Amino acid sequence: MEHRHKHKHEYETTYRPSPASKARGLGIEAAEIRKCKTCQQEMPFVFVKNEWFPLFEDQAFEEQGILLS
Repeated sequence: MEHRHKHKHEYETTYRPSPASKARGLGIEAAEIRKCKTCQQEMPFVFVKNEWFPLFEDQAFEEQGILLS
């Protein structure tokens, strides 16, 4: 059984790619890859309508990360 420690992620920006024209056409003004200072989990964030949003929910991102490994 896997044991996980729940915590509030404290992300810091590690990479800031330029959104492709197709992404900008969908309303994404900027993008960042952020890493949690505590658990080192990386999460993509997008800037849409003057607000930053994580690209995935935490649980969905963990499942996606497993599939991509």
